[in-house]
Amino acid sequence: MRSSAHLTVFGVALASIALVGVACGGATERSSERFCGELAAHANEIRIAPESADQIPALITLFSKMGEVAPLDVQQDWEQVYGSLKTADSVNVNDPASVQAVADAAFATQRSAENVVTWASDNCGIDLGPVGAVSGGATVIVTTTTSVVASTTAG
Repeated sequence: MRSSAHLTVFGVALASIALVGVACGGATERSSERFCGELAAHANEIRIAPESADQIPALITLFSKMGEVAPLDVQQDWEQVYGSLKTADSVNVNDPASVQAVADAAFATQRSAENVVTWASDNCGIDLGPVGAVSGGATVIVTTTTSVVASTTAG
């Protein structure tokens, strides 16, 4: 008798959660078809690098919303590229460490960006173009210093 009461309470709880999910709009559907539709609708925004820093927040919002519908087989790569955009938006161009962090993020997500481009081509027939550096990006200059150490021998 106790087991069936627990099952009934559990069943009611699950049904309530399901109804709340439906009433609140539920989870966003992840599917290749939906993601391909979003890629097609926003291909130019994705393809064309931002011309100024003030365009990056809108791109971040777009990538965030598209990440919610990305199918699982491309979601991780999409999230990596999205994270790189967020890093780029936080750059302090007067701080070499901040600039380097953006460069590091871009290099670290290169493979993910290539995977997204390939996935879009293979699954949606959409050409997102070659993956490259954002125009106007920071140039990281590496300098080295050589020091000469004098040695003397006792003689």
